Amino acid sequence: MMEPIIILRHVCRSFTAGTQTVPVLNDISLTVSAGEMVAIMGASGSGKSTLMNIIGCLDKPTSGEVFINGTPVHQADSLRLAELRSRYLGFIFQRYHLLPWLTAEENIAIPALYTAMPEEARQARTRSLARSLGLETRLNHRPAQLSGGQQQRVSICRALINGAQVILADEPTGALDSVNGRALMAVLRQLHLAGHTVIIVTHDPGVARQAQRIVEIGDGQIIRDERYAKADAPAAAALPAQDNGRASLGRGVYQSLRMAWRSLLGHRMRAFLSMLGIIIGISSVVSSMAVGEGARRTIMSEIGKLGSTTLEIRPGTGWGNLRPEMERALTLEDVKSLQKLSWVLGVSPVVSSTTTAIRKGGETSMMLSGVSQDYFALQGVRFLAGNGFTARDVVDGEPVLILDEAGRDALFPDGEDPLGKIVQIAGAPWRVVGVAAKPGPKVVGGFMAAWVPWSALQQRVTGEKPLEAITLRFQESLSPQEATRSVERHLIREHGKKDFFTQTDDQIANAMQKTADSMSLLITAIAAISLLVGGVGVMNIMLVSVTERTHEIGIRLSVGARPADIMNQFLIEAVLICALGGLIGVACAGLAGVVFSRLTDAFSMVFTALPVMMACGFSAVIGLTFGYFPARRAARLDPTEALARE
Repeated sequence: MMEPIIILRHVCRSFTAGTQTVPVLNDISLTVSAGEMVAIMGASGSGKSTLMNIIGCLDKPTSGEVFINGTPVHQADSLRLAELRSRYLGFIFQRYHLLPWLTAEENIAIPALYTAMPEEARQARTRSLARSLGLETRLNHRPAQLSGGQQQRVSICRALINGAQVILADEPTGALDSVNGRALMAVLRQLHLAGHTVIIVTHDPGVARQAQRIVEIGDGQIIRDERYAKADAPAAAALPAQDNGRASLGRGVYQSLRMAWRSLLGHRMRAFLSMLGIIIGISSVVSSMAVGEGARRTIMSEIGKLGSTTLEIRPGTGWGNLRPEMERALTLEDVKSLQKLSWVLGVSPVVSSTTTAIRKGGETSMMLSGVSQDYFALQGVRFLAGNGFTARDVVDGEPVLILDEAGRDALFPDGEDPLGKIVQIAGAPWRVVGVAAKPGPKVVGGFMAAWVPWSALQQRVTGEKPLEAITLRFQESLSPQEATRSVERHLIREHGKKDFFTQTDDQIANAMQKTADSMSLLITAIAAISLLVGGVGVMNIMLVSVTERTHEIGIRLSVGARPADIMNQFLIEAVLICALGGLIGVACAGLAGVVFSRLTDAFSMVFTALPVMMACGFSAVIGLTFGYFPARRAARLDPTEALARE
């Protein structure tokens, strides 16, 4: 008699149904020696499947002792049970339990993926087993392309890939016709002769009689245990068990990544729907940041064209804080006194008014700026046609008008030359003497821009109106800070108090930078909300996926996967979904940038590396965060309950 490989002592198993406890196994004691071929018989509901689950380390007894190859199963934790299933046990199921999106070769190799078996050895064992069972030409076929007998042989190869000493066959011929059933029993007898311990669970007496020993169960107890033939001395197994140990962390992650990728390929629509929210969120975040960066660069470029030696003086103590008593703080006397300073290159008063320009029945809203003849040189205004007005025009208050490009196109469509033409403003005729382009925004507040002598504006449009600003240009040898301090000292000495404030191009640039950054942050925050919604969508779909794939999880657990392996796979799937969604989202944002550039040339979307890297990294973090709970739920599933779900 060979040494016992399976020992059960006074095993009981009961289940809770509501408030009742239902006994299934009652005081089962059984010993199976290495190399035996045993048939466990019984009617439906007799407890034979529960007994097989306990022997197969898929379940634990309520009481009693179970030993597999000397290991106390009744005291083992989930990790030790998974190790026993991986090293010593191989399952052949009635319904085959093959993963439909994997090939026959990939299905056979599943148990080995959870061990440290080298890839070359795994491939060699797979081909050797397939050849011995006549499957060498069907390894690249999926289960749906195989007959029932071929699928059952694939499941036998899977049970043997790790060199299992004990083969557990649950109603192995139940789904086969008589021809394939006989062929399968021949294979099981061959495995028995090769040294494997074979345990067959069946209700068919014909199948049971082909074993050496029959153990019959009724109402949860052994009612018959008979040996029909002397156990033969087992030969060496064709592919003996090898203790390859568990896969290392790196190898385990790599294999989980491969399995996750194959699973995504096998469920393309579900994977795409999972990614959709992430794709929208990432593309929104990257696009909004690119729009913000493009707008910022455009604004800064336009401001930079104004130069860095221009300074503007305005009445009051700051923007939005113009006190009534300071409304007339700046005067023409200030302009004259500033012109006398040696480091000042030019000074111009500024008075403005919004009005309507009329020509040939057409009306155009216009922002009129009353300035001096020096203003155009101070602001870097470039003349496209004609010239600026002269000092005599300012002194005499001549009604001469300089239009910007937008005003010219509105008042003189179809390429008509505007020079010398008359435009009606405030009921008076004004003669166009030039067309100019000013650096910076071309249209402000929806108004066209135009320039006239400040004296003419006051005499013909606004009346005696206080100066809104004084524009000053200083020498390049001075810094903006030094020029600001000099102007403030001079005017405080003239006014006796500080009833004005100054602004340089640098200050304008900084203000615009802050505004652009704030708008980018706002848009990005709004887009990030959609990214979070996408993460919640991933979690929901992964939770549904766990429910849909409960059967798959049961298969993986039965062939040796640990709960940690299941958790890693689902967690990596979630990260992979989000990472791929992030990459596709970045690509969509880039495509949006190309389309955007064709729709408008006002400014372009500017993509930088940091937002792209942050978006992809954030999507992976979302995968980890929102994938954790579905992965943990999958890892906690009971193997027997999971296998019961089709």
